[in-house]
Amino acid sequence: MRGRELEWHDVGGLLDAVQAGKAATLLVDGAPGTGKTRLLDETAAAAGERGIAVLRGAPEELGELVPCGILFETLDLRLDPGSRARTLEALRTGFEERATAPVLAVLDDLQWADPATLVALRTLHGLLEPRPIGWLLSRSTADEQDQSASLFDLLERHGADRVRLSPLSPAAAVALATDTLGVAPGPATLALVDAAGGNPLLIIELAGLCDEGQVLDGAALRVPDRFTRVVRHWIDGLSTAARNLVETAAVIGRSFDPEQAAALLGTKPAALLPAVEESMAAGILAATAHDLTFRHELVRLIVVERVPPPVRQALLGQVDLVAVIDTAIVEGRLREAEQLVRGGLAEHSFAHASTHSVAELRGVLSDVMCLTGSLEEAMREAETALAVPDLPGHVRDRALLVRLYTMTRLRSDGASVRAYAHEVVEAGSRHGAALTAAALIALAEAERDEGRLSDALALAAEARRLTGADVSAVHPYESRLASAAMLIDIHRLDEARLLVEDAREDMCARGHLAWEADVSALVARSELLEGRLDSAASEAERALSLAADRATPLPAAVATAVLATVTLRRGDLRAAARHVAGLDGDSPGHALLTAQVIEASDGPLKTMPLLAGLLERQRSTLAVNPTASAWLVRVALAVDAREMAKTVVATAEELDSVNPDVLALTASSAHARGLLDGDREALARAAGRSDDVWGQASATEDLGVLLAADGRHDDAVGRLDRALAIYHEIGSVRDSARVRKRLRAMGVRHRHWSYADRPVCGWDSLTETELNVSLLVADGWSNREVAEQMFISAHTVAFHLRHVYSKLQINSRVELTRLVIVRGRDDTDD
Repeated sequence: MRGRELEWHDVGGLLDAVQAGKAATLLVDGAPGTGKTRLLDETAAAAGERGIAVLRGAPEELGELVPCGILFETLDLRLDPGSRARTLEALRTGFEERATAPVLAVLDDLQWADPATLVALRTLHGLLEPRPIGWLLSRSTADEQDQSASLFDLLERHGADRVRLSPLSPAAAVALATDTLGVAPGPATLALVDAAGGNPLLIIELAGLCDEGQVLDGAALRVPDRFTRVVRHWIDGLSTAARNLVETAAVIGRSFDPEQAAALLGTKPAALLPAVEESMAAGILAATAHDLTFRHELVRLIVVERVPPPVRQALLGQVDLVAVIDTAIVEGRLREAEQLVRGGLAEHSFAHASTHSVAELRGVLSDVMCLTGSLEEAMREAETALAVPDLPGHVRDRALLVRLYTMTRLRSDGASVRAYAHEVVEAGSRHGAALTAAALIALAEAERDEGRLSDALALAAEARRLTGADVSAVHPYESRLASAAMLIDIHRLDEARLLVEDAREDMCARGHLAWEADVSALVARSELLEGRLDSAASEAERALSLAADRATPLPAAVATAVLATVTLRRGDLRAAARHVAGLDGDSPGHALLTAQVIEASDGPLKTMPLLAGLLERQRSTLAVNPTASAWLVRVALAVDAREMAKTVVATAEELDSVNPDVLALTASSAHARGLLDGDREALARAAGRSDDVWGQASATEDLGVLLAADGRHDDAVGRLDRALAIYHEIGSVRDSARVRKRLRAMGVRHRHWSYADRPVCGWDSLTETELNVSLLVADGWSNREVAEQMFISAHTVAFHLRHVYSKLQINSRVELTRLVIVRGRDDTDD
């Protein structure tokens, strides 16, 4: 029962109660294909294994010939079409005769049951309550208005348990596909699984790929015939009106406006209501807050194939294709949007469409390419569109907007981007609000990179004012999200949180899912600065998953940078290096993170070749990473590069003077100056003013080190204890280990282990320290190198390693390395 662990827990409760001689009821409802019948089958099998008698029944789809016929058949009784009282007495007697021992009555598809059967079930449920009878009842939720819904609601109010089968999670869907196909699905198969929308029936029908001998890891796969037959059975069961609606809507796209569908069908939206309700009852369509949508993209694609190509082209000719594509974009269906626009361009080339129509499609394509990270192609398409003379204003503005975003993200010459953005802003009313807002954001980012953060925030605020809450515009959330990112840069987290929550609320209400990953990436950054490493990692993983689903690489880079920082602070250098390797070389923060990981693993000297590049753009680096100034100074001083340290301090202090209201930069400059000059007061100011939790601990630690060097033992211990407490609270394992080593050298020892119930042997038996030792040894590090990394002695490493060998029942580093590799592969599969 992949993805149904919670529901199976409820099943266990039902069977436990019945086996104990009690009455119990479990109601199961869900959309067509969500696995109701499979759950009932598995439950019946489990009941039989427990010695519980099972009674099975289900009404026919077309209805029952005789009222309560399903119940008589379930009990294997002769049909008795007598009075209601006589019928009820016969059924009650039949159940009582079979309930001398525990029994489970399993009744499926009650949405097709006649009213008399539903009434009888309600009455029998009360009459037979003293008997050891378990009731397992299921219905389809495709039609929420049928009478079985009333029965379920009534039984739930009288104490019945209820489970609603929702679509499978992406992970469960992949697991089910793996079970079905016998191999882990490759990219092409995963695309089909994703398009099945978590519907277990449709995923299982993908087994037809194997039946037809298709190569599962091929570049493209054809939907198997058995899958297509299931969908066609659903469609053929519709009335003519409903089938016409579904086929017409499928041509429009995954989501569609009822008014648009009505116009294509030559009718009014109100006249579509019966067909809409029928299609929803069949589990084909669903309603969102603003439009109608196909529940499963694969179903829509198969329906489209039913429409003859000439009819399809005629319908597309009547559709506002750009509006359909824009809907796909804001809903996060960027791959579909790309296919639609490329198909539209191909059809326009044969149809001799106007140059303006083709230019508009190229502008839309450039927008899609920009969002999906294909920046060079985005620029080419935008330039191609802008080369067409006398473009309509909205078409020109969209192409200009993409050109502006692309120039910024390609990190073109800053002066060129600034000049171009100023040109747009000065043009005033000749451009729409969306383009002017984009130009203001570009100027804001340029100001931020120059270290003028107050000016950057003012420009971003003006961009927000221009766009307001206009979510109908192209890139409706860009100004809010860009402003939030800048506020996070300078640690004004409460303000950033309000903007992010406002944007997220709008997105959820309108189904605008294209920017979900951006929101999660910003939340991850904010949580990191708040010192909540677990939450930061969780949000970053969510952002990565959403970015992969939406094909949006920019938030993925931000999330990966967060994960690299989290794993570095936890002391997992292997994971940190892996995350950094996954970043594009031009990604924000890539150079700094790379240097920090190398410094952690190989020492400050190996970091020096990278610092030259960092210092070339240190203003922008320190503006968005204030805590980096202290790290750069510390590394420079460690290799006796004092002039380099002075340069960093001068830049940090200049940024502070230009932005006197930015507390993060004030703390940053004080921290850097305190390290350079050995200034206790400066370090104390940094520790007191830092609004980055980790930065506060770092400044406190550095102050403790300086106090110890000055011979102020008690004051030093107090500061180091404070730093240790903060590091421990936020889960910064590597930093905690370093501070403990400092305290040990001063004669102060802190217990840093915790007792836990662990097995005697195996990976789960290892303590956190033993596991970290294992991973570093498996990377080929000597005991001395491991000791340096973990801030413990080589003798302690050897002690832990002996325990690891014993618990894993091995005798060598080679065997340990092999086990670590196998374990890493298994973790990846999980």
